[in-house]
Amino acid sequence: MKRLRLAPIVFVMFGLAAASRAEDASRKAAMIRKDYDALTGRWQLVKSVVDGKPVPEEEVRKTVLITDHDTFRFPEDAGVGTAPLGRFTIDPTKNPRQVDSTSLGGPNKGEVTLGIYEVIDADNKRACWGKPGGPRPTDFTSTPGSGRTLQYWRLVSKDPGK
Repeated sequence: MKRLRLAPIVFVMFGLAAASRAEDASRKAAMIRKDYDALTGRWQLVKSVVDGKPVPEEEVRKTVLITDHDTFRFPEDAGVGTAPLGRFTIDPTKNPRQVDSTSLGGPNKGEVTLGIYEVIDADNKRACWGKPGGPRPTDFTSTPGSGRTLQYWRLVSKDPGK
């Protein structure tokens, strides 16, 4: 007799747990959409450090990144980029926020590069990348021998085509 009375309670508990998981998934999806929107646009590199060495100003000035939600590309004249074009996935629920970039061209085609990112404000972002196939950075640093690339970007246009 007691088992029959417990059954509805168990079903309610499972239902509440499933609703909580669905709410968490919905909240994560909203965070992802928000960050993809914030990351979309035409970005000018303003500072970069590769393996502990600052990238020369003339290379920085000619490096533009164009992102459109989960895709990226560098125009042909860009001097500093992880790959000429590719796709990326983000996880804004991690701290720091994580990004996985898959190269669709160039010498690292098909390889995944792990990184972290931060949307500093509406016009500025930064990212730190490990080597292709290497471990994900845990902080925004690039020291000699680390193999990391640290980048700071300023928004030029929200329209990726301009």
